[in-house]
Amino acid sequence: MLWLRIFVYIIVFLMLLPVAISLPVALTDTSGIRFPPQGLTLRWFASVFSDGILLQSILRSFLLAVIAAIVAVAIALPCCFALERGGVKGRNFLETLITGPRMIPQIVLVLALLVYYERVGLAETFIGLVVAHLVISIPFAFRTVLVSVASVDRRLEWSSAILGAGPVDTFRRIVIPQIKTGMIAAFIFTFILSFNNVTMALFLSGIGERTLPVEMFTRMYVGGMTPVIPAISFLLALVGVIAFIILDRTIGVYKYLAGSD
Repeated sequence: MLWLRIFVYIIVFLMLLPVAISLPVALTDTSGIRFPPQGLTLRWFASVFSDGILLQSILRSFLLAVIAAIVAVAIALPCCFALERGGVKGRNFLETLITGPRMIPQIVLVLALLVYYERVGLAETFIGLVVAHLVISIPFAFRTVLVSVASVDRRLEWSSAILGAGPVDTFRRIVIPQIKTGMIAAFIFTFILSFNNVTMALFLSGIGERTLPVEMFTRMYVGGMTPVIPAISFLLALVGVIAFIILDRTIGVYKYLAGSD
């Protein structure tokens, strides 16, 4: 048990090390990346909050990721129940059809979407970007939710129906508590996948409508690696940690992920 705990601590340390290094790199007084930092300054953090284009790209990425994650889970949920309980013929074919986009290289997908968007008028639009992110998000949400749906105890549903509960109450009180872990995990996976995606946004976003990863990529390509990039990385990691702590203190993330009431 002691060795297992040490192993977990080492893994956590290695995962947090890049985030921890980004802080001193962002505090350097030079215009380039230096480690250890030369001098200490907060001007790179201040430049993040004073850059309107950068703040708009952060908001755009967050909004895009939230919409894509919610819609992906909402679409994946009925698909999972239809395939798991609907007795649909050709289940393997339908599963392959739904999860197929994750087996295709994204550059192939994005080029095909780009050609199609030019014909239907969705090129360089936010709606087109949302649809593109759904194409790559739904397979992950589907697979994650399907595992939870397949493990639902049907006897609890039958007992609920025998005791007089309707389908809506049974689904809300019996089914949802059993699949909520998968739904939360699917939302987290698809949110991260959408927020960090570069390929789709690089080809499909219009001028002045860039997401944060594309904006960072463009600035590194044009102006080189500056301390603004690690400053953004540290701030995003800090926001993620604070958001997780707040959610755990309010709704209890660990409680829901553990499957307890």
